Amino acid sequence: MITIRPYDKKDYRYVQQLGGGDESYVRQICRCALYCNYYLDCEPQFCFVAVDENDLPVGYVLAAADLDNFYEKMQQDYLPVVRKLAGSDYYRYSAEMKVTQRYTSKGYTAHFVIFVDEQHRNKGVGSRLLAELLQKLRQSYVEGVHFVCGSKQEDVKNLLVKNGFEDIDYLSGCIVYGQKLYSEE
Repeated sequence: MITIRPYDKKDYRYVQQLGGGDESYVRQICRCALYCNYYLDCEPQFCFVAVDENDLPVGYVLAAADLDNFYEKMQQDYLPVVRKLAGSDYYRYSAEMKVTQRYTSKGYTAHFVIFVDEQHRNKGVGSRLLAELLQKLRQSYVEGVHFVCGSKQEDVKNLLVKNGFEDIDYLSGCIVYGQKLYSEE
């Protein structure tokens, strides 16, 4: 049985290893620097894990609710590592960050990454992870959240739509989904 709970520091290495497959050590360092470490290091209160009966993570949702801090810390602490190891990933991700900054001004002031191990997909785990995250973001008065999804990632697109996200923009090969959570009106 899969349980959803807040991320704990003991989960750090397990979360980093999820989704890596047979990647090289350099690819793992870059993937973690881009899609994992900031969230766990800087905003762990917005991170949740799906764990198995042995309390080992089989999925996660990691969010940045403070995108100004996210962009600053990524440029300062995480992207320099990627630049040294994989220049093309660095330039692609830097360009992506510049483009997605515009969603903050439109009220989508947070974003997230999500991953569920293949053997646990299509069993409601992703929806349960998202429900925990969205509840936490609402409790924190976050105005809205967005997610950039590859246009061919049908399972992720279905998960987002099923959980109340709408497509708000289209980028080259990607769809941006968003959900408004709170407004002062």
